[in-house]
Amino acid sequence: MSQYHAAAQILLAVCWLAVIAFSHSAETGNFKKCKDVAFCRHHRRLRKHHTNFQVVAESVQLRDSSVVHFSIDRPSEKQLDCELHGLAGQSLRLLVRERDPLRKRYEVTDSLAAPPQPAESGLPVLSKTDTSIKLQFGQAVVLLNYAPFSLAVNVDDEEIMSLNSRGLLEYRPSRQNPETSRAGGREEIFKTFRDTTPYGPQSIGLDIAFRKAKHVFGIPEHADTFALKPTIVNGRTVRDPYRLYNLDVFKYEVNSNAALYGSVPLMLGHSSKFTTGVFWNNVAETWVDVSDRKSDSGIWSHWYSESGIIDLFLLLGPAPADVFQQYASLTGYSPLPPMFAISYHQSRWNYNDESDVYGVIDGFEEDDMPVDVIWLDIEHTHEKKYLTWDKERFPVPERMQNELWSLHRRMVVIVDPHIKREDGYHVHDEASQQGFYVKTQNGTDYAGHCWPGQSSWIDYLNPAARQWWAGKMSLKKFMGSTLSLFGWNDMNEPSVFDGPEISMHKDAVHHGDWEHRDVHNIYGFYQHKATMEGLLARSNGQARPFVLSRAFFAGSQRFGPVWTGDNTADWSHLKMSIPMLLSLGSAGLSFSGADVGGFFSDPGLELLLRWYQAGAFQPFFRAHAHLDSRRREPHLLSDRARAIVHDAVAQRYALLPYWYTVFWTCSTTGLPVMRPLWVEFPKDEKVFAIDDQYMIGKDLLVKPITMPGVDSWPVYLPGKYQVWYNFFDLSRLNGGKLVDLKVSIDSIPVFQRAGSIVVTKERLRRSSVAMLHDPVTLKVALDGKLRASGDLYVDDGTTFAYQQKNEFLHRRFSFSNNKLTSKAAGDGEFKTKSWVEKIILIGLKREPSQVTLSFNKKKIDLQFSWLQDQRTVSIRKPDVNLSKDFSIALS
Repeated sequence: MSQYHAAAQILLAVCWLAVIAFSHSAETGNFKKCKDVAFCRHHRRLRKHHTNFQVVAESVQLRDSSVVHFSIDRPSEKQLDCELHGLAGQSLRLLVRERDPLRKRYEVTDSLAAPPQPAESGLPVLSKTDTSIKLQFGQAVVLLNYAPFSLAVNVDDEEIMSLNSRGLLEYRPSRQNPETSRAGGREEIFKTFRDTTPYGPQSIGLDIAFRKAKHVFGIPEHADTFALKPTIVNGRTVRDPYRLYNLDVFKYEVNSNAALYGSVPLMLGHSSKFTTGVFWNNVAETWVDVSDRKSDSGIWSHWYSESGIIDLFLLLGPAPADVFQQYASLTGYSPLPPMFAISYHQSRWNYNDESDVYGVIDGFEEDDMPVDVIWLDIEHTHEKKYLTWDKERFPVPERMQNELWSLHRRMVVIVDPHIKREDGYHVHDEASQQGFYVKTQNGTDYAGHCWPGQSSWIDYLNPAARQWWAGKMSLKKFMGSTLSLFGWNDMNEPSVFDGPEISMHKDAVHHGDWEHRDVHNIYGFYQHKATMEGLLARSNGQARPFVLSRAFFAGSQRFGPVWTGDNTADWSHLKMSIPMLLSLGSAGLSFSGADVGGFFSDPGLELLLRWYQAGAFQPFFRAHAHLDSRRREPHLLSDRARAIVHDAVAQRYALLPYWYTVFWTCSTTGLPVMRPLWVEFPKDEKVFAIDDQYMIGKDLLVKPITMPGVDSWPVYLPGKYQVWYNFFDLSRLNGGKLVDLKVSIDSIPVFQRAGSIVVTKERLRRSSVAMLHDPVTLKVALDGKLRASGDLYVDDGTTFAYQQKNEFLHRRFSFSNNKLTSKAAGDGEFKTKSWVEKIILIGLKREPSQVTLSFNKKKIDLQFSWLQDQRTVSIRKPDVNLSKDFSIALS
């Protein structure tokens, strides 16, 4: 590459970066409000009982025991065909379709992991009249009212959910010759962009009430509180609706319900008696209004989407764990990630060349600090052409990856969906020749500007394009890659620098003749899916893949982690990371995180340290930084700061056995890894709106410090009769109250729940791989009855042998009657060299006189020490292999 060409490329990138920085951060008007969107204005203006849809009584039929078919209509319009399905696991599905539409409407299928299974008990009819039909569904009773149409779900004679109780159902049919008008006819104008709508407005909407909910949660992604704020108070609009429309938002604002990078149309309602959920399975632009709570009617929500059909799931709970299981059974469980993926990741836009990468690794080695993955951003490519390498900066990428792997470390590189339009570039040539690009209305390749300059976008809606893309991940096609290289899909909302709202034009055309407006929110989902499938095929289905995605939709959890995007080095963004991650986790995306230190700008030292401490106790733990920010790798910090970061990272690695077990629990139950307090304490109303502290699994409570200059930190410890122990100094605290914790710059407020057993690995290594067979420590926190229990899941941390060959360990530890036992809790087998090195028993009433190990028909007295102030026994070196049954008795 000539010096002139290189300079031109750099200048182009800098110019575009300046344009985007200005348009995003300096002028939020570049993103639409409800007032700018015709269909949003239309639905928001609907008055209560506006639509007057009625059920056609003679159309009501019960088919296949678990499906009710019926039609609804209103004067002068086509009938709508409806299906009500009773599903296994206590969920209901309502489908509403336009009869004989002029243009077929898009129906989302791949958000669901598999076709939902019918309930074995069906939907038996309890009663049927000329005005309604009453159905039994498990413990619930479903009432379908005919005139006007509404549907209510009752449990124990209490209405818990209802549909169309406010009469806001709307289903605007496609029109052959809609009038031309800015207000919703043939063309809409925003800024300088014109959006043609050749089929006229086709929006749909419905109101859904959570009758018993104290709060509602979910519908990520928004940089706002976890409990959704009302947009309608006393019948009056007080703020814009929550918007679900995947967008590349640069330096996004906090305390805002504006759209961000991903969308999951799942809302949860919770009270001390019921937890319920609604999943609105639609990938078009969607807005959601939320009302204030009324004692007689609960909280109602109003959903409206630009196109598609009404495909609605009601998750009836009644407990939090039930709702998470119900949602996971529909959209899929988050797969168990490889161990390296839940360890520490070091990233930056960009590490300049191979010597820079080696220098970063040397810094970790010199500081004896663990790290599992080094990331490379767009500058590793040749002229920002993905699946290539800059041969001047990274001349021998395989050697670099192999040298990292010799230290048990891996690498991740970025692979975006926009492809540079340059003849001779193999990805562009193949995509162009095979017709794999998104098209314009006249059939030409859709083109716009992104990082490489003039670009086109792979049409991942096309199954053949996805298969081709997956094949590009192979070692033969992605030259310079190895089995230790993994993927990162960014800019896949999709981001188009010169497009409306920095995104794709809505009248662009995808495979199947679908307009982009019909499928926008699932675009990134499909890139994520294809990239994951490519990495899976690369190892012949043996090694677990890892792909991070910025854009997402319901079901994206099946493909890999997500993150909160381009945050800023500011205390408000550190604080906001917690409710954002709680929202993502509660919507199935448990494997999520926020860039440590903030992507944009330069964090002050205290902020950076606090962010490391927070990130070490969040599911996805990656430090990342912008091109223009100062270097902030741990080895570049002062001795004192480096030691604090070292301690935070060391705590993450020490707790990897616990983290891995919680991720395994998530993969089998759907329970979030990072949980709101109300999941574990569903009846404690004081925790319902708390979103600055959380549980990791069921046994660790964390409240990161998110303010500068504090020497005390308030923590609410839930559970009136629950005891908690400070995880580090083992001090005891009673639950059901707010405690004022004394803190310093070293402090990470973490508490272990009494009655639990948490497993750690205390030997610090350079990476998680090096820790695989290390010994473990059991931290046994006794409750008031001197009992405790806990689980540990172990496998090779890398492959699918745990599924394919049953190679895993699931151990259950329990303590009662002064005896600790370890027993197998599953039928797996896994050969491990790990052994029990230490046991810490916290909360004993008195010092034991003797500690005896029973193992392999032998009894052995063990050495121990007693800490009177903490009422704790430390038992040294039982020396029992982790896979073996044993017991330890105190006398």
